[in-house]
Amino acid sequence: MTLIKSQQIISNIQESKTDEFNADHSTKLIPFGQYLFQRIITAGTKSIFGVPGDFNLPLLEYLYEPSLIKQGLRWIGNCNELNAAYSADGFSRYSNKIGCVITTYGVGELSAINGIAGAFAENVKILHIVGVARKKDSRPNTSNSRKNLHHLVPRLKDANFIGPNHKVYYEMIKDKVSCSTEWLDDINTACNKVDKVIKDIYRYSKPGYIFVPVDLVNQLVSVNNLVNEPSISMKDCLDKPSVTTLNEITDIICNWIYQSKAPAIIGDVLVDRYEANKELNLFIKKTQIWNFSTVNGKSIIDELNPYYMGLYNGDEGAPSVIERFLQCDLILNFGIDANEINHGHYTFKYKKDARIIELHPEYIRFIETDTNTEKIIRGINFVFILEELIKEINPVFLNFQYDSKVKAYTSQEVYPDIENVDSEEQDITVDRLTKAISTFFNPGDVVVSETGAIYFAFRDLVFPNQLKYIAQGFYLSIGTALPATFGVGIAMQDYPRCHITDDTVPTDYVPRLILFEGDGSAQMTVQEMTSMLRYQVPVELFIWNNNGYTVERAICGPTRSYNDIMSWNWTKLFEAFGDTNCQYTVSTLIETRSKLAWKMKQLKNKKERDNIELMEVQLGVLDYPKQLQSMVTAAKVRQKLETMEDHPAA
Repeated sequence: MTLIKSQQIISNIQESKTDEFNADHSTKLIPFGQYLFQRIITAGTKSIFGVPGDFNLPLLEYLYEPSLIKQGLRWIGNCNELNAAYSADGFSRYSNKIGCVITTYGVGELSAINGIAGAFAENVKILHIVGVARKKDSRPNTSNSRKNLHHLVPRLKDANFIGPNHKVYYEMIKDKVSCSTEWLDDINTACNKVDKVIKDIYRYSKPGYIFVPVDLVNQLVSVNNLVNEPSISMKDCLDKPSVTTLNEITDIICNWIYQSKAPAIIGDVLVDRYEANKELNLFIKKTQIWNFSTVNGKSIIDELNPYYMGLYNGDEGAPSVIERFLQCDLILNFGIDANEINHGHYTFKYKKDARIIELHPEYIRFIETDTNTEKIIRGINFVFILEELIKEINPVFLNFQYDSKVKAYTSQEVYPDIENVDSEEQDITVDRLTKAISTFFNPGDVVVSETGAIYFAFRDLVFPNQLKYIAQGFYLSIGTALPATFGVGIAMQDYPRCHITDDTVPTDYVPRLILFEGDGSAQMTVQEMTSMLRYQVPVELFIWNNNGYTVERAICGPTRSYNDIMSWNWTKLFEAFGDTNCQYTVSTLIETRSKLAWKMKQLKNKKERDNIELMEVQLGVLDYPKQLQSMVTAAKVRQKLETMEDHPAA
């Protein structure tokens, strides 16, 4: 069907003055494009990121169907597909809804794939919709299927005789960076496949793909799925355990806690991905168990609770935190995500004879270290266990005997008080900058950090209550944070204050969106600053200007040219990106401690937060946090030991 016919269908729908879709809707059939967007709305997503392309244009036309607009659906155009994927990632990390991105065949979807891979590695919910060629073009053994279509890569051999593999990109991603992948080639099953992918995204908390042929979007489909299942939420998609299994697991955990003298809770990243932050903090409050965060789980636990003992990262953590952790005889690891960065290059250690319980979305694992035995119960999500534990645990039976001399963790253990010196001559150092940041945030703020040098300093800071911290801590693709922050800002527009789960933040407080970005990483995805302007996303954007890739300098080649970048005049960028009269942006160059302190105080206490503030902060080229240096040193020692094991004579 041609685009003109597509537009005629939309015009007919508009003339019918259709209201918001509901079960009493008189129309039994609607175009598939409308169904797809209606289902996305009912799954909790309002904003769609992406870039237009010839194979997705007919689908994008349905974004302007009046009933969908009335429900809040909107198109968020990005500067490129990679940034669109990063933005959808940020949207989902903040809202815990599905971030949706639409691209076109090949050239668009491949540009986005690095962002999708990062979301897959870090358990972020993204729906990637790809507009593809007509069904008849991809059907096997037809004249059209043997033609080398644009956006497709020809075959390696006999390309002039044998047509391309129309599903080559589908095969690249299926079961690799996608938890659920559907190529829609039959209109009779298309709606069911859409629903399946959305449910799988929620179930696995990973990206899914839907490939939509360009001639499918205008075909009519039944509304029965929408009537029979008006909404889809995460809880709807998780398999509930039997009462017997639930009671069995809960009883074991409760008994182990009752037998423990010094238990510990670890709050890891999957707690956040499965919307269990509030429940975990309730459980901590009820039991008063010592608790620790992980690198990727930071800000999930209320770090001002009196039982917070710091961020545990194995041998790469703060010594005082390690000392606390090794006193604990029972470890309850909620939402565990084991990887190199999150587990301190696999240096997690436990007290001798400690018991360990790993609570994961796919299993519950009980480990007895004294007998070196374990029991795994699969097919159960930890969120149901956590909810049951809150109900069943009885504080009367708790008999903890923590060391009374140990107090709650504070930032000062890693960053002792530094005298305040406001001399204009003094340069800004990372240590003093970190100290300034420690008091900069307000309860309820949203903070995004790039994978840069300053990212490593955040680990040992204590954040205010209800602060939401977002960083790509494992996949570590530099350049992610800037477009992800844009996505976070869009989500904050769609779901204001959705990260705030208690009444400790005043109802009239507008949370700040704060981005900490390195100059090197910003140059990779800087275009999305113009989208912040276009869609009026207020943000406090700190550019840490240390003239290049400081993280890489810490690892290797501190003075090599491959770690250098071109110097930019950062404070002039927003003028070039569209704010020619500086009506919506304020850009400030900061070269001294006193100016930094003044600007941070101004931002912290600012009443109106309706513009973009860019601060270019001058830092030393080789000045980076001690946590980064410790990690690099530890990695080099391990590498040397492994080399000696592999080559004893070396």
